[in-house]
Amino acid sequence: MRLKGKVVVITGSGGGIGEACAHRFTAEGAKVVVTDIEAAGVARVSKAIDSVGLTADISVEENVRAVADLARRTYGEIDLWFSNAGLAGPRQPGEVQENKLWESMWKLHVMAHVYAVREVLPAMLDRGDGYLLQTASLVGLTTQAGKATYSVSKHAAVALSEWLAVTYHRRGIKVSCFCPGAMLTPMLLNNEFPADHPVLTRAPKPGEVADRLVRAIDEERFLIVDSQQGPTALQAKAANYDHWLDEVRSSFG
Repeated sequence: MRLKGKVVVITGSGGGIGEACAHRFTAEGAKVVVTDIEAAGVARVSKAIDSVGLTADISVEENVRAVADLARRTYGEIDLWFSNAGLAGPRQPGEVQENKLWESMWKLHVMAHVYAVREVLPAMLDRGDGYLLQTASLVGLTTQAGKATYSVSKHAAVALSEWLAVTYHRRGIKVSCFCPGAMLTPMLLNNEFPADHPVLTRAPKPGEVADRLVRAIDEERFLIVDSQQGPTALQAKAANYDHWLDEVRSSFG
């Protein structure tokens, strides 16, 4: 799909990769609607790209509906919904406690995608065309010690994208699942890494990632990654799952 002239909603676009994509997609000629839970970010980005925005917690279904309504009133039917908002969450020494954390991560990383699909898919099916782009994570293809809720919810996000791609491909719906590793965004920088940590030297900048996403959308690729780690993990699991688990265990000490 070429972005020129398309109506696009990007959640989590008040900062980080969402903000970079709002600028990059607009440069491609898309009409981008901004939404984020942070009001200052929504105001800044929507003004910068000369568009509209709505401050909203998109883990709440009626808020997703409100964002979609704003997009339709302003530009018309939505061509691409980029479910990008996410939260790294705290490390969990006890691993699987706290229902509140499980519920919040599940709502943001899974149900927000479901709410978006409910809202925009019917019109996409009616016209036989549309694009669902969903951010999961490299962790959704592997795992991350100390972050049970993040790992599990991101695996579920990948599974949802797979199901959508299988179910609706023949009806004209394009689906992509973005599984990035560490990126130089506030989510990474707020994780309190020391300045010389290797992850900070390897992580791509948001603008670089936005360029990669534009190319992937043009090609309508399902799995979008920014390193070979994800595909390597999938291959290793398929070849010998127990060996892969042993390798992961050893890497976590």
